[in-house]
Amino acid sequence: MKTDRLIALIMMLLEREIISARELAERLEVSRRTIYRDVDALNCAGLPIFTHHGAMGGVGLMKSFKVGKTVFTSQEIQALLSGLHGYRQLFGQRESVYAMEKLNALHSEGEHRRKQGRYVIDMALNAGNESLRKEFGYIETAMNEQCFVIFSYINSNGLTSERKVEPYQVVFKEGSWYLQAFCTEKKDYRIFKLARMSGLHVLGEKFVPRDFMSLPMNGGDWMRTDWVRVTLRLDLSVMDRVIERFGAEHIVQIEDQTCIAIYPIIPNEHGYDRLLAFGTKCEVLEPAEIREGFQEYIRHILAKYQQEKA
Repeated sequence: MKTDRLIALIMMLLEREIISARELAERLEVSRRTIYRDVDALNCAGLPIFTHHGAMGGVGLMKSFKVGKTVFTSQEIQALLSGLHGYRQLFGQRESVYAMEKLNALHSEGEHRRKQGRYVIDMALNAGNESLRKEFGYIETAMNEQCFVIFSYINSNGLTSERKVEPYQVVFKEGSWYLQAFCTEKKDYRIFKLARMSGLHVLGEKFVPRDFMSLPMNGGDWMRTDWVRVTLRLDLSVMDRVIERFGAEHIVQIEDQTCIAIYPIIPNEHGYDRLLAFGTKCEVLEPAEIREGFQEYIRHILAKYQQEKA
């Protein structure tokens, strides 16, 4: 990690003629004492770094020391910075700060343009996923060191089991995090929702990596295949949910204040919960068995509140 910080420091000094130790410390998230130690280390390595004291002082690199900055185009650097910014929000790892500063130093445009792209991806964790950050770190360590992971898992039917897996990939899908891994119990690849895990622990036992290929997570093969195409009448205010989930081609017809949409679901409580999320802005038109099943599902929910009154 120190090597990454030193490289980032060099790139920052290439970017500006002179920069204060305070700014270097803030950008690299270390103390000024650490900055001065790094400068001494770089001087010992033969880099012509100078320091000036006083209000206008700081740290600089002799102009005779130059490195080409044409490795990436401006657009490529901005794309890399956007991705690193999202990674930083998710994992909070200092290494990403060093990488961002190196890329910033390669950027040929001004400070304001360098830090603000035209497209911003906000990957900051919500309160629920914030609690999963520790698990992210454990899983990343296990993947890097090729170690088994064990945890307790509650499946969609509420059943708990103990799992020992070879972790291969973490995927963010529709607001939730999933681990793709090889399960030693099932002798096959499985997808686990991180929020359903508990007691996650990285074992010292290592595994030999398999020829892993990312598992499909398109809502079909990785879950179930008995989807039913449901025709809905929706308020226009929620039409965007259909487009974001299935595509604009699932909007069949637009009327004055409503639209007709095709919304595939699995005909169980999870599928009905999807429809229920639309609230009063949704009416199931067909097929008849789904319309009747959804009505029965709503009656079961209502019965809980009617029993309290009685």
